[in-house]
Amino acid sequence: MELKRITYPSAEEYYNKELISQTNANVNTICGTVFLKKGTRIPETGSSRHPFNEVSIIIEGCIEMLDEDGLPIGKLEKGSVVYINAGEAQAGNVIEDTRLIYVLNQNMTHEIQKI
Repeated sequence: MELKRITYPSAEEYYNKELISQTNANVNTICGTVFLKKGTRIPETGSSRHPFNEVSIIIEGCIEMLDEDGLPIGKLEKGSVVYINAGEAQAGNVIEDTRLIYVLNQNMTHEIQKI
């Protein structure tokens, strides 16, 4: 068992703070927190993809989620939970200062094709 206190990145740190990273039974799991500043876009241009299945919980704030063409597809607000498949495109406009908690999982025996 690994126990950590939930903390968020400070203004001097990068926006992402990894709290726990474990590989067990060929599944890599990472849990962390993110702080996103109002008025930013994630990523700055286009969309991003990663090899992890992601669950994120919005603790405070609001993100306008965008499709691959940059068009709005919905809002993640305080209390929202989102699941993003490995390899799925993701992007967003940060409408309010936002804090979230994320959990990433990757099955290491079935590496996803690099995108």
